[in-house]
Amino acid sequence: MRPSGFGLALFLRSVYASPFRAWIHKPNVTLEEPIGSPAFWEKMVISALLVLAGGVFAGLTLGLMGLDELHLRVLATSSEDLTEKKNAQKVLHLMQKGRHWVLVVLLLGNVVVNESLPIFLDGALGGGIAAVVISTTAIVIFGGIIPQAVSVRYGLAIGSRCAPLVLALMYLFAPIAWPIAKLLDYVLGVNEAHTYKKAELKSFLQFHRHGEEPLRDDEISILNGVLELNTKNVETIMTPIKDVVTLSSDTILDHETVDAILTSGYSRFPVHEPGNPLAFVGLLLIKKLLVYDPAKALPVSHFAFSILPEAHPSINCFQALDYFQTGRAHLLLISRTPGRAGGAIGVITLEDIIEEIISEEIVDETDRYEDNQSKRRAKRLTTAAVMRGIVERERNTRAPSLERTPLLSNSPLPEFNVKQYGATVLSQSPKM
Repeated sequence: MRPSGFGLALFLRSVYASPFRAWIHKPNVTLEEPIGSPAFWEKMVISALLVLAGGVFAGLTLGLMGLDELHLRVLATSSEDLTEKKNAQKVLHLMQKGRHWVLVVLLLGNVVVNESLPIFLDGALGGGIAAVVISTTAIVIFGGIIPQAVSVRYGLAIGSRCAPLVLALMYLFAPIAWPIAKLLDYVLGVNEAHTYKKAELKSFLQFHRHGEEPLRDDEISILNGVLELNTKNVETIMTPIKDVVTLSSDTILDHETVDAILTSGYSRFPVHEPGNPLAFVGLLLIKKLLVYDPAKALPVSHFAFSILPEAHPSINCFQALDYFQTGRAHLLLISRTPGRAGGAIGVITLEDIIEEIISEEIVDETDRYEDNQSKRRAKRLTTAAVMRGIVERERNTRAPSLERTPLLSNSPLPEFNVKQYGATVLSQSPKM
C-alpha cells in the first residue's frame, strides 16, 4: 500500500501547488493531517482498504446474485471438474440460507463502506472538490468497474472463496438484515430455482448444436422425441386395424400358411374368433412354431396364445412404454371398448414407441412402408454417414429357388404365389 500512497501524495502535492488550488480546496479549510505524516498515511491506508472492501461487496453482489440456482445444482451434482463442483456446492449452501438475506448483507456492507470512505478522506485531505474527485474516482474504478467485471467472469470461484466471509457477515448483521430479508420474501416471494418448460427445453437443445461439446442432430431428435412422449396419444402413432395382418383361430397351419407367415416378416399375430375379425382372443408368437411340422396341418387354436392386452386410444405413449417394459407383451391392441369385442381400431408395438423416441422410422429387412399411416415406401439408405464403420458381406452364390426349403419344415414345398399371401392365406382386418 505504501508505493500507491506515495504516488497519491505526489499527486496531491502537485494539485495543491497548482493555480486551481483556490477552487479545488476551500481557502478557509486546513488539512487535518499534514501530507506525509504518519496520521495521514494511516487514514490513506484505511481509505484504500475501504475502497477495496467496497469493490469486494459490489463484485459479490453482482457475482452471487447473477448465479442461477438451477445451474448451481447441476454443477454441484454432475460437473466433471472437481474444483468447479466443490465451488458450486459451497455457493449453493450459502444461497440456500436465503437469497434475499445474502443480498441485504452485501448491500448493507457496501453502503457502510462507501459512507465511511469520505470520513477518512476528509480527515486526510481536508474535504473540498479534491476529496470528492479522488473518492469518486476510486469508488467507480476500484470499487465498481474492475471488481464487477472480474466477478462476471469468475463469479463462481470468487463467491466460493468469499462464502465464509459472507456467512460470517450474515450472522453479524442478522439483527438488521434478517428482518429485511424476510420482509422481501413476504412481499416478493422466495426465489425458487428456475425450471424450464418442455418447449423451452427444446429451444435450449437447439442452442447446443455448436459449442464446446455440441450435440449431434440425432441426439437432439431423440431428446425432443422423449419430451413429447407424455403428451402424444397412442392413437396418433398406431397402425390402423385395416392394415393389421391377423389370423383366425380356425386357420389351418399347413405348408402354405406357415411359409406365408414367415415371409410376412411379422413376429406375432393377433388371433380373432372365426367369422368375427374384431373379436380377438390372443396373440400367436411365431417362435412357438419353431418345432412345429406343417405336415400335421393343425389349426391356430391348437397353440397356446400369449396375452393380447387392450388399451383405450387416449393413453399416452409413456403409459404404453411402461407396460411394454413389464415384459408381458410387446404389442398392444387399441380399442374404444377395452375388454369387449368390436372396438378395435389399431395396434401399437414397442417398435412404434422406439420410433417416436428416435423421431425416425425403423425400416427392417421385410418392411414395405416406412410409415403405415402415410404409406411411404421404405428407403434403405446406404450413404457414407449412415454406413460409417459398418461392413456388409454378401454371398455371390445363392441356392436355386426350386431347392429352397421352408425354415420350419422338412417336407416338400408346394407351389404358390408369394404376392397373394396377404389376400389368400392371412386375414386382413376389415377397413373401419
